[in-house]
Amino acid sequence: MFNDHILKQLQENPPKLIGGYKNQGWAVRVLNKIDNDDVEEEGNGLVNAKAILLGQDGSYYPAFITLDLRNGGHVVGIYLISENEQRFDLIPIEIAVKFLNKEESELLPFRYRTLAKIDGDKQQVNWPEFT
Repeated sequence: MFNDHILKQLQENPPKLIGGYKNQGWAVRVLNKIDNDDVEEEGNGLVNAKAILLGQDGSYYPAFITLDLRNGGHVVGIYLISENEQRFDLIPIEIAVKFLNKEESELLPFRYRTLAKIDGDKQQVNWPEFT
């Protein structure tokens, strides 16, 4: 996905990651500005969902999460959101944490919740509470 060329571009022009909110309502507002549906099927049992991450420091991040419903809703991808002129970019969390203005340990490990309940997701047993 992200090759060395793209990583170098991000290092030269760091993404403006959205998040670090003290109130999850702000993260929801960001996700509501994005035209994607709350849950989108990708095929092969995968779904992409709008979600809110709750970091170890109590801050909230809007994100997209890819879940594998063939495996009970196991998280297989997490993407933080970056503002780029007139659009939003999705940055894989493995790359995004390098550009946060805080220690990685302040975010990871995190808890999450999707904006919508997803049939077949057995990980979020207390939805809409954070898992």
